[in-house]
This record gives sequence, structure tokens and C-alpha cells, in this order.
Amino acid sequence: MAERIIFHADDYGANKEISQQILDCCKNGGALNSLSVLPNSPDLEECMELLAPYRERLEISVHLNLAEGPSAADPRQIPWLVDQRGMFAISFLKVLLLSFTGRRRELKRQIRIEMEAQIGRMLPYVNTLRIDSHQHYHMIPIVLESILEVVGAGGAVRRRKKAGASSGRPAVKDGRESKKMPEIEFIRIPAEPVLPFLKQPAFYRTYRPVNLVKQAVLRILHRMDRKLLAPYQEKSAVFFGILLSGSMDLKRVETLLPDFRRIADKRGIPLEVLCHPGGVKDARTLMDSENRDCASFYTAPGRRAEKDMLLHIAHNR
Repeated sequence: MAERIIFHADDYGANKEISQQILDCCKNGGALNSLSVLPNSPDLEECMELLAPYRERLEISVHLNLAEGPSAADPRQIPWLVDQRGMFAISFLKVLLLSFTGRRRELKRQIRIEMEAQIGRMLPYVNTLRIDSHQHYHMIPIVLESILEVVGAGGAVRRRKKAGASSGRPAVKDGRESKKMPEIEFIRIPAEPVLPFLKQPAFYRTYRPVNLVKQAVLRILHRMDRKLLAPYQEKSAVFFGILLSGSMDLKRVETLLPDFRRIADKRGIPLEVLCHPGGVKDARTLMDSENRDCASFYTAPGRRAEKDMLLHIAHNR
């Protein structure tokens, strides 16, 4: 069997209610052992205080975000990424398409400003970097390049060195102090294996078409990112959580999990099982209550089903 399964929850920090729902999944034998924090959360400090008693049992990742809520950087510096309210308003598809146009250079400059601000907000809380992103934006090559440059692993950093800049990783202002950028310990590569799903024809009609498209797009982007991700193959995991995204219910996860574990064991890396167990009763409490897609997601029944899965599967794995 795989030496380790990462039962992971995204979206910690979206608000305090969602954060508490996520933390519930590691209590009383719950399977949760990893989570991602939204660095642009207005409630970041309070949510990190809420998280403090659980730090020894949970891995903490930075959930870089261009999809929801307020920017961490000054909105005036990143006008292509936000609307007039300072809320993110650029879709995954738009970022991808713009990156192939003459606007690429300016788009990358703005993305890098925001990524540096978000990572900087998390530096007081982490010693190493575990990287993923909200709605998997980091798999878009221009976004991944920006992230790697911010942490000192990209071409722009090498160019600065050639120009005579000091060597070493850049320091980032986090609002309290200047802290040297830590190494990347883990980066999510959501190139989900297809074979486990093909072996379960009884589930074919339960897969949402939009998730089939997401799975295919992310596998294509993985091929485009291959050179950038090459140094991080051993700092990642086999990924499980795209085709069932939004509905990682107990029955299907339990059925599919053994095949994913065998793949992870063969590759000699962990298995990451992605869930979204944090939900809200009132969408008006979210970071951006006007974002209808996010409001629909956080209030969907799937949030409860995924929480129940994490609470139950610990006794059966």
C-alpha cells in the first residue's frame, strides 16, 4: 500500500464557519491530516489562531488564489485581475488565453505581484512552503512560472542574478517583518490518473461532464508544465479529486481508493485525496458574496457529504 495518504481539505480561511467545518474533520478519529489556507482571507489571522491547536496533526499548504475574494496586493497594482471592488474577477480560461497574447508580459507582472503578496501573508505561519491553488490556477504555465520566480526558482530570479543582484531567495514583506523565502516542500500536481475510473463502469453515469473537461484540461496543462515541474516530481503526490470534484462521497471514494493507493505505491510517492468539507448556511458571509459560483459551491449538499466521508473513512482505511 502507499506509504502515506494525504486526506486534504481546500479553502481553509474562506470564513470562520468554513474553517471550523474543516477542522471538525480531524477530531475524534477523522481522517483529515492536511489543509490549504487561502492567504487573501480577510479572516486570516483569526482562522490561523483557530488552527493553532491542530498544527501538530495537520500539514499546512498555501492555497494561492486568483479566483475568489479580495486581492492581497493593492488592487491598483493589478487592475487586470480584479474588479472595481478589488475582488478577483479573472477566470481560469481568461488567464490561460491572455497568456498566449501580446499582453502576456503585463499579465505575468500583475500575477507575480499578487503571488508575492499572498505568499508573504503566509510567511509568519509556515517554515516551508506547500503549494497548491484555488481552482488549480497554478497549473496555468504563466501562473506557475510566476510562483516559482517569487520563491526563487524561476528564470526571472536567475536573470536578476546575472544583472548583478545579490544571490539567494528574495525576502518578502509580510506586514510585520521581512522574512527570507522558504523552500518549496510540496507542490500539488493535479494530473489525475484515469485508469481507476475506467475500472468502475457502474459509476460512469455519476460523473459530471464539467469534471471530465477539467480532468482533461489539467492533464494537458501538466504536459505543458512538465519542464517547470520536473524538479518537484518527488515533492508531490498522486492526485485524486478532479472527476469527483464537489462530490467526494464515501461510497465512490472507498471503491476507488485501493486503485489509487496502488498507483501511488508503484510511483513511490504519497496519495493526495482532495476534499472540500467546509460549507456555509448563509452565502452572505463569504469573502465575496456576489460570486455566485462560489456561493453555490459552498452551500451545496456535497460539502456535508465530503465532511461525512472524512469522518467515516478513517475507520475503514
